[in-house]
Amino acid sequence: MQLINTDILIIGAGGAGLQAALSAHETDPNLKITVITRGEPGRHGVTSWACSDRMAFHVSFPHSSEKGPESWRAHAMDIYAGGGYVSDPNLAEILARGSTDAFYRLADLGVAFARGPGNRPAQFVTDGSKTPRACYTGPYTARDIEKALLDAVKKTGTELIGGFYIASLITDPKLKRVTGAICIEENSDEWVAISARAVILATGGPGGIFEHNVFPGGMDASAWWAALNAGATLVNTEFIQFGISSFKTGLACSGSLMRALPRLCGDNDRDLLSDVLDISPEHDPIELLFNKGASWPVSAESPTRAVDIAVARALSRGENVRLDYTRNPDFVDAAYLNRRFPNIIKTWYTDRGVIMGQNGSPTPPIKRLDRINPQVIQWFSERGVDLSSEPVEIRHAAQHFQGGVLINTKAETGVPGLYACGECAGGQHGANRPGGNALMDCQVMGHIAGNEAASHAAGMEPVSVESAANEKIAALEKEFAQETGANPGDSLQAVRKTLSSRTGVIRTTKGLRESVDEFSEMHQSGVKKGDSWVEAISAKSAQTIGLAIAMAASERQESRGAHLFFTTENDDKPMPQKDPDGRVWHGINIENGVVLLRRVKIPTRQEKET
Repeated sequence: MQLINTDILIIGAGGAGLQAALSAHETDPNLKITVITRGEPGRHGVTSWACSDRMAFHVSFPHSSEKGPESWRAHAMDIYAGGGYVSDPNLAEILARGSTDAFYRLADLGVAFARGPGNRPAQFVTDGSKTPRACYTGPYTARDIEKALLDAVKKTGTELIGGFYIASLITDPKLKRVTGAICIEENSDEWVAISARAVILATGGPGGIFEHNVFPGGMDASAWWAALNAGATLVNTEFIQFGISSFKTGLACSGSLMRALPRLCGDNDRDLLSDVLDISPEHDPIELLFNKGASWPVSAESPTRAVDIAVARALSRGENVRLDYTRNPDFVDAAYLNRRFPNIIKTWYTDRGVIMGQNGSPTPPIKRLDRINPQVIQWFSERGVDLSSEPVEIRHAAQHFQGGVLINTKAETGVPGLYACGECAGGQHGANRPGGNALMDCQVMGHIAGNEAASHAAGMEPVSVESAANEKIAALEKEFAQETGANPGDSLQAVRKTLSSRTGVIRTTKGLRESVDEFSEMHQSGVKKGDSWVEAISAKSAQTIGLAIAMAASERQESRGAHLFFTTENDDKPMPQKDPDGRVWHGINIENGVVLLRRVKIPTRQEKET
């Protein structure tokens, strides 16, 4: 077993982890900081892989609204109320108030955010907001942030180690705090024990436990599993954002890809907008398709959910669903465009010729897309998809976990010495979140986590973890040596199948009950070691977190934000919210190996000086 000593261990080298490392160094340059990640630093994780139309970073500048210096208040309310009142309102305020400083920290590092009149940061409106708050560099805003942070972290002398996988946290029962972590060196499959005075979890969400997701490889549930076993609590695990995405490339089909009004079709070239009309007869299906561009993740509160329901049901029937940019939807004709498009033309297109051809008939969607976003056509072309001649196969993909390891306003997890930030953390976002808040959350809470962990570490004496690590490793080896356990690969495949089929876009009483039963059986039977420790722990953690998601989802007998709940699969309308009873967290803990669900009271807002 390899031994490593450090002062602050940061697990995850994405936007949140790198910001935490910078902030910890600024707080106390004398501390040794070590950042570990599964892949190569700067090339692994969500931040380094993310791409979309215009990837957004939300900021509440004084000029962002008519509220002036108080513009952050409306932003905080969009986070809290827009998230269905199931987040910590104090964290919502911290995110909103800290967004401006987070922006300028990145700008000072060289992130070239787009500028508008007067050299002010350019901003636009995203889903979940009525005010322009979204700053951007372009399709690769997240990658630009990652690069700037990585370059800055390297200058601090922070130790960056790739190829390390988190297996467990080390806790000292006498000191009653986290004292390090046990990792696996992926190339050798050997144990590594790391002693640390403070540990920060910044691993992102466990997207890989879903069959269809937009996460890069290696994003599993091991960090959440380790936190649970150390005594932390998970909240809001039922709230997972899903969005229509390209099956081949994983790109989110949002923004211009929907506003170009492609033909949405299933098998036998059937126009699925007729299904949308059946589900939501009170709304124009073309308008819903267009508005889907600004409400990409599934939302119970948005009428555009009818598009998601139609797509999800077609997929559940085994149909192949596609976006076809060579032809207009059946509902689109010259009369419709003349009636519906005047305002849209002014907003999204430069001239009427893009909408209507010289012969008075509508132009194909590819022409509209080329006018408003030619870059995305080129992006698909570089990945072997010619939008001018072939349709894009789509699926609903998991794209953001709203919940995670419960934190307070100091990024503390309730387990002394353990902090969490970014998508790995929970409590700051509720049932939904405004688009652009994920990147901002990583920077605001990463900054706080780094500061707080450094302050904590400075007051702690280093502890030898060799004995505790050996005991933990022995316990893991015993757990995975059982003959009744499942093969890791088969187990992970079963988890993905159950999660995707029963806890995706359409959730029903029967389906959720069955998923709880299936995951309970999986969790009890366990997992064999198989060919590697990484595979074994990845599968076991997926079983546990799959059960946590199913348990929390089955308790929420309502639709709220990303959670669409139906009493039966044939219902057109999801069950409405049940306020005020719905304003509660379904907390997940592990005690003696048993996964437990408890109702957790959401903190009330604490007044702060402005």
